[in-house]
Amino acid sequence: MNMWANWYMSQWDLYIENNPYARNHPLLHAVEDPMVLFKQPNEKAYARFRELMQLLDISILDILTLQYNQRALVASSMYLLLAYHFGQTTKEQICKEFICSSYFLDAQYPFNDLYSHFLSQSFGFTLHELLPTIQYIATFMSLCFNYELPTVTNNQQVLDVKIKKRQV
Repeated sequence: MNMWANWYMSQWDLYIENNPYARNHPLLHAVEDPMVLFKQPNEKAYARFRELMQLLDISILDILTLQYNQRALVASSMYLLLAYHFGQTTKEQICKEFICSSYFLDAQYPFNDLYSHFLSQSFGFTLHELLPTIQYIATFMSLCFNYELPTVTNNQQVLDVKIKKRQV
């Protein structure tokens, strides 16, 4: 699933930066930070990357995840996180309302229009096809995300020293 997640995040970044429909979309002109990206060398993008990967990691621990398509799990997780980061919903709404309703998929919402266009242009499926998976993934949005650097980065200096000693 990590391969799909990395590819989908890269496709989103390319879409939001280069697609004329996305570049001229009213949502991007209405929000403070229109460049909600995943795979860029900055802290905000890295935090979003970590959130998506943690959401997918925790969902994999649930046996019910096996009944969902991996690509749909990734696209649904991205939908929820992007809607949140574009300020279109709150985590509380996702956890309480998205789980049992489909009203949030209404095309009148600018984010839904943008994400639907992304899905159809990039992967050939619709937002409505993701409804059951979005509702399932929404159950995991109440969990806290960890933004600390991985442990290996804290030990990198020790590893570098051990490697250099062996080379001598």
